[in-house]
Amino acid sequence: MATARRTALLLRVSQSCAAAFVERGDTSTTIAELAERAEISERTFYRCFATKEESIWPMLDEGNRSLATALSAQAREFGLAAAVKNAFIASVGESFEPMTRSLMPIIFGDAALRRVWESATFETMELIRPEVARLIDRPETSLDTTAASGQATLAVVAALREMADLRTPAPEAITRALGAFSKPYLATPTGKEQS
Repeated sequence: MATARRTALLLRVSQSCAAAFVERGDTSTTIAELAERAEISERTFYRCFATKEESIWPMLDEGNRSLATALSAQAREFGLAAAVKNAFIASVGESFEPMTRSLMPIIFGDAALRRVWESATFETMELIRPEVARLIDRPETSLDTTAASGQATLAVVAALREMADLRTPAPEAITRALGAFSKPYLATPTGKEQS
C-alpha cells in the first residue's frame, strides 16, 4: 500500500511540476515554487527527485505505461502500424493532448529536460517489446522485435515532435509519422530510394 501511495504522490507532483513549466513556458520555476505548488516541502521534493528536471519522469513513465497498455489491447491481425496508431491515439487522448502540445516544446528546448525525456523514451522501447513481439509474431529477444520496437518508439517520438512543432492533431501526427517509416531510407547504401 505504501508503494501505491508513493507512486500516486510522485505522479501528482510530476504533473504539478509539468503544469508549472507549461505556465512559465520554461524551467525557470524554482524548486521552492514547485514544492509549494505541489503542496509538499522542499525536503520532500528532494526525497522524490534529485533535480527539478527529473520531476517529469513519473508523468513520462505513466504515459509510456499507458501506451504499452493500449498496445496490449490491439488485435494482431491488423498489424503493428495500426496497433501503434490506435495505441498512440488512445494513450495521448483528448485530455492529454493539450499538455503534450504545450510541454513538448519546453522539453525539446531544454537540454536537461530533454535528457530525462530521452531516457524515458528509451525505456518505452523495452516496455512495449513484449507486445510488439506478440503483434509481429516473433520471439521477444529477436532482432526483428528489437527493430520493430525501435521503429514503433521512434514513430511515437516523430508524432510528438509533429504535434509540438506543427500543432498537428494526434491522429494525423501518428499517421504522418508511420507513413515516414514506409520510406526505405536505411534499405540502400546511399539512403535514397532506388528506381
